[in-house]
Amino acid sequence: MKKIPKKEEPVIIKRDNPIYLKFRYDESIKSKRDLLISESSLLSILKIMYRYNLLRTEELTIKSGMYKAIRELDASIKKTKSIFPFLEIPERIKRKEVKEIIKMEPVKEIKPTREDLEEDLESQLQNIQARLKSLGG
Repeated sequence: MKKIPKKEEPVIIKRDNPIYLKFRYDESIKSKRDLLISESSLLSILKIMYRYNLLRTEELTIKSGMYKAIRELDASIKKTKSIFPFLEIPERIKRKEVKEIIKMEPVKEIKPTREDLEEDLESQLQNIQARLKSLGG
């Protein structure tokens, strides 16, 4: 008969003593300061997130109120349209109005010429130079 080899179980090493690191006094103070700064940063971020959440909920309540008001306004407009009769304008009057609008002469635009712009720039430049001289003494 052949012998079947036994499976070996992994050996687990138990350590009772944790590893300690030794810090100098100034290093320990610096690490404590860094930890406190990190905590304060996290608290300020948490505060900002809380305020943001409050603002978002307020915004959503305002939006839902606006949506409700808009729906009510739309319903009242539809009701008003159904109550009041609207004037129907005959086609011949509409055509007459269109013809009158077409007969009107278009207004001509007056565009400044390049010479006018150059003269205006020159006068502005002289004005600025005069003000500079008056400030200079």
